[in-house]
Amino acid sequence: MEKNRKLMKNLVDISVMVTQSTNFFEIKDKIVDKMLEVIEPTKACINLFYDNNFKNAYLVCSSTLDYIPKMFPKNSRIGTKLDFNESYPEYIHEAVRDKKIIYVENIFEDPKAIDERELAKMEGYSGRIVFPIVLNYNVIGFMTCFLTEEDSLEEQEITFISSVVSLVALSIEITLENEHTKELIDKLRESISNINEVTTKLHLNNDVNEFMNSLNTQAQKLTKSEEGFIVIDDLNYDYKIFSAIENKKRKKINFQKILLKLHEYEQNGGYVNDANYMIINEVQAENYIYYKLKEGNKLLGCIICSNNSEGYTQDDLNILELISKQIVLGMQLYKYNQSETKHKLIANELNILNKQQKLIMNESEMNLENNKDLYFYHRCATVIGGDFYHAQPIDENKVAYIIADVMGHGIVSNYIVAMIKGCFKTLCYNYQTAADIMNKLNQILYDEFDKMDVFTTCIVSIVDTKNNTLDISNAGHYCPIIIDDTGNISTENNLCKKNIPLGVLEDTKYEHSTISIKSSAMICMYTDGIIELKNQHKEEFGIERLEQFLLKNYKLKKDDFIAELKKELNEFAAKHNFDDDILVVCLSNK
Repeated sequence: MEKNRKLMKNLVDISVMVTQSTNFFEIKDKIVDKMLEVIEPTKACINLFYDNNFKNAYLVCSSTLDYIPKMFPKNSRIGTKLDFNESYPEYIHEAVRDKKIIYVENIFEDPKAIDERELAKMEGYSGRIVFPIVLNYNVIGFMTCFLTEEDSLEEQEITFISSVVSLVALSIEITLENEHTKELIDKLRESISNINEVTTKLHLNNDVNEFMNSLNTQAQKLTKSEEGFIVIDDLNYDYKIFSAIENKKRKKINFQKILLKLHEYEQNGGYVNDANYMIINEVQAENYIYYKLKEGNKLLGCIICSNNSEGYTQDDLNILELISKQIVLGMQLYKYNQSETKHKLIANELNILNKQQKLIMNESEMNLENNKDLYFYHRCATVIGGDFYHAQPIDENKVAYIIADVMGHGIVSNYIVAMIKGCFKTLCYNYQTAADIMNKLNQILYDEFDKMDVFTTCIVSIVDTKNNTLDISNAGHYCPIIIDDTGNISTENNLCKKNIPLGVLEDTKYEHSTISIKSSAMICMYTDGIIELKNQHKEEFGIERLEQFLLKNYKLKKDDFIAELKKELNEFAAKHNFDDDILVVCLSNK
């Protein structure tokens, strides 16, 4: 009973060693020592086979032996390499071949051990028991225990040693998995490093051929393939082949046949280790691995490697997936680089147009007679906005100004703005009322607006500082907000008559209203951007909030007023980029 307890305790100790270590070679001697503590044999050794090669056995654990390590000194990084056929007796071959335990109790009487007797005398043993080490149904080595004439092994001890051998197999499996994981990590590190390098080069020199060939070479190397090629079959990228096969063979590859075959597969990638498939006239593919190149759901091509002497694994497929995604990313970068110059030219033109529009509007800030200021705040939602304001002096007492909101943004709106400005400047000198200017604008611009399927809301105003009047014509726009000098909203707002926007009907007759501004502290005109500005709760800023803001701040000087307006809008929207243009024009007392 005590014997069983000791055997069990040491077996548990060995189990702990094995499960806590990822390297069998660091604990192999400790395992043997712990095993020999509780059994009569005092000597044991472990031999391993590598890569299923039974020609040589490597003695990896012999610290408890005396003569054998001296006779067979370590001659390899992984142990003492011994010829398995010449150095070991037949019964050990039988144990390995049949995966069974063989116990030779007397070396000097058993005919199977006749060739071992001289070695037994030198090492000092008379009996030997062999335990094959089996991993995944394959023998990967064997453990032998050496017995003297006084030693004996009971059934429970043989069972104990068998359990230790199973733990040795487990430790070796853990070690192999750890080495495999480390190798895979090293591969991935190398792959990622090289991918980053060639991607950077692609960004700098836009040489897609160098990029593809580099990644193809990486795929071939990391999957240990003899051949590899990338096929791109997409109109956006042309039909291109990047191959790691010799140039003289490349032309003979039936790429279309391969692509058609891959189209049949539902999965994005896979490997076949018993292919026996002729991919080119002179190269037989014993096996192959592939991964599709996809941009979303669109198939752009594929990357294929073939002829790995060891056969492909899931790890190879993972590496190929990584490379395939980088290829697609590189293709997108290449396409982007091709159009980047064009984009830069367009962006430059848009910036020029934006500057021109700002210059047009900046000219419209002016100090008027009779202690009046005319100024504005404008914020574009895009590079070129659809909101427009321009003021044109008529004489020393009169200034005409227009506020327009073109339906649309970008180059088209800038073209419309330029037409409106040109026409407005000319008409201001030839017509006396806001209605005359508006009617003529509609007549001149209607045909162009109709062709381009656009229209614009606008207000034309003529301020007369001598007579303290404001003449207004409204084409579908918001009416101005007027604050009187007592700090109230003026009822003069109701005199602004609204008509349909410019460019809708050719024969529209626009009217005008003339209001007194003698007692007006501020007249504010605006476009819909400020009214429809929304906060995070989807609430609009609205006319009421704008009125409250004006009532609170109408006495401020121009710069202070604009600063407060910016602050108010940013705090309301809780952001600095708005979805629509914002334009506010103020005629106020200094």
